[in-house]
Amino acid sequence: MLVNGEKIDFSFALFDVDGTLVDDENRYKSLAALRFDAIAARAGRKAAEIWAPLGGYDPAEKRIDMSGPVAKAARREDVAIAAAAICRTGKIWHEARALAEAAYADADATQMKDYTPRLFHGTEASIRNLKVAGLTLGIATNGQSKITNELLDLLKIRDLFAVVLGSEDAANPKPAPDLLLAACQKVKIQPSEAVYVGDQPVDAEAAVAAGFKGCVIVGRAAVPPSPFVRRVASVADLRPHP
Repeated sequence: MLVNGEKIDFSFALFDVDGTLVDDENRYKSLAALRFDAIAARAGRKAAEIWAPLGGYDPAEKRIDMSGPVAKAARREDVAIAAAAICRTGKIWHEARALAEAAYADADATQMKDYTPRLFHGTEASIRNLKVAGLTLGIATNGQSKITNELLDLLKIRDLFAVVLGSEDAANPKPAPDLLLAACQKVKIQPSEAVYVGDQPVDAEAAVAAGFKGCVIVGRAAVPPSPFVRRVASVADLRPHP
């Protein structure tokens, strides 16, 4: 693969999804609004109003904090925040947890039905070219694998990936290396032959901890300079080498 003209030899390109392949801000803004409404329907408006600032969502302005839990937390952590908010209204923990899970499932179902996701410009052509060039491709995300598979199906790119793993598929989400190592095990490729492509500092941390050959960071996230990390504006800048 060529990254900014530099040739990097490896066998397995593993990708994050939101903010890396998929335009995530509008998606999370929509999802946060749906979760607010679903929590209100399941547990009452007071619970939704307690949850909103904890999740990084402003329902009055329809704004989402892209560094907050809705956008950045693993799903299990995000659900726990909603359950804690519901607990504050007087529900016992197990009931609150069940209501939070149900509300999130409601929101996810509506999002899949009504929202059309978008890949960043040039992303599909780039990953198809990498696949044609002989690289094994995979997904490792802190999101839920079921939802990620459905999203990739909607985008008509699921067939490009040999493995798709979400936060429930490993003991610990990123920045722990668990998901990345599990993906390598699935495709039977050593971590030293893999590169992770993400958009956040936790992606670089996970790749280092997993013993990957390198990490490519997409966009402008504040990742410390390192010989291990390459920077590109978008996945569209990744090209197979001749």
